[in-house]
Amino acid sequence: MLIMTRERIANQLLEIGNLIDLYEQRDPQFVNRAVKWLTILEENLLQLRNPLSAFVASEKSKILAVQDGLRDPLIIGSKSTRKTSMATTSLVLTRIEETLRAAITEIDKKFDTWREKMSQLLALASMKHSIPLPPTQPHQQWLKKVWSQLGKSEEAIGMHVYLNATMTQSDRLYLLDELIQNMLSESDFKSIHRVK
Repeated sequence: MLIMTRERIANQLLEIGNLIDLYEQRDPQFVNRAVKWLTILEENLLQLRNPLSAFVASEKSKILAVQDGLRDPLIIGSKSTRKTSMATTSLVLTRIEETLRAAITEIDKKFDTWREKMSQLLALASMKHSIPLPPTQPHQQWLKKVWSQLGKSEEAIGMHVYLNATMTQSDRLYLLDELIQNMLSESDFKSIHRVK
């Protein structure tokens, strides 16, 4: 689930650059496009049941309040509602971007820890039982079978239980697939170099 959250957040962040361009060009559509982007972001986070959705909703409401004539105390000097809306929107986008980037960093830290543990699990378990090569279909079923087999190794059972408890199944299978693909590509790389 975290990997899906990370991907959705990263995809949303890709659009920040376009919004910044609109702001720099003083495009009158900047505020409306930003509100639309925030709405989509909020919906994506709600679908993932991510608590950041409440933060996004709160920040979006600040923009809407300024559009309705409420003054943001952080914006000094401007009496124009349009200029105030643009400045408030710019501040909101900055806060949202910082928060989203921090969320991605936090997810990456978790995955780094899990990646290390799962690498150890794979190394320990594969010393006793070899991991079968992946079939072309159904790949997901094969990953589930491999994960189940990894838990049967006495040396690795503690790590298997830990990863089972701390990760969702989708995150476990994603990471397991990534690590096995890396192992396969490394072994292909080594065999190519042995041939030469």
